[in-house]
Order: sequence, then C-alpha cells, then structure tokens
Amino acid sequence: MYDALLRLLQASPTTRDPQITDLKVYGQNAFRVKIRATVAPTLSFQVWLNHNPRHTRYAYQLFGRGGALLRWDNAPHHPHLQLNFPHHFHDDQGRVAPSALQGDPLRDLPVVLAEVERCLPALAGR
Repeated sequence: MYDALLRLLQASPTTRDPQITDLKVYGQNAFRVKIRATVAPTLSFQVWLNHNPRHTRYAYQLFGRGGALLRWDNAPHHPHLQLNFPHHFHDDQGRVAPSALQGDPLRDLPVVLAEVERCLPALAGR
C-alpha cells in the first residue's frame, strides 16, 4: 500500500519529489511509513501511516516554516467530535473539526491533496 501512496504523490500536481523517509515492516500487510514531499518553497507535506489488517492509524500534514499548518488524523483524542469520530481535521488557526476521511489511505489521500491545493493560495509563504 505504501508504494501506491508514493505513486499517488508522484502523480499529484500538488507535490514534488515524494520520498519514503521512514519504513518499518512488521509482517504481511503490516507496516509503519512516513512519506514526505515538497509542496512549495516553504511548504512540505507528510503522510504517516501505521497499518495492519485490522486498523490503520493515519496523519496527513502540511508543514510551513513554523510547523504544522493543516492536519488530518484519526487519533481518538477528540471524542466530542461525534460526527465521523475519530476522523478529524486541525486547521491553521488551531481549530479542530470532523473530517470526511474514512481511514482508507488510497481513497483519502486524493481528498486531502485536493484540499491542500485549494488552500495553497492562503498558505503560501508561511
């Protein structure tokens, strides 16, 4: 699956030069991976997954000079967000909201990349 994610990032007009920066394979279809890519001169994008056949933990993050600007993840630390719990989104103002992601990285990553592209004009230079 991480090879397919790398291919999605390579094909995206939003990201350049994606690289696997960390990979730990635990067994058949069980792994932890971190993939980073350039988005703009001051922006980078990261995919982090910890996957096994029963569950996938994920975090997709857009970074600027000062750290994370946008983040989608499914850590169960916002139970008050009942809509689509545990999937949620952190915006560049620190607000947290439910997200429409489902926990399927091959379907979710294109959704995230489209949102990153939509937000780029407002975040460029940060």
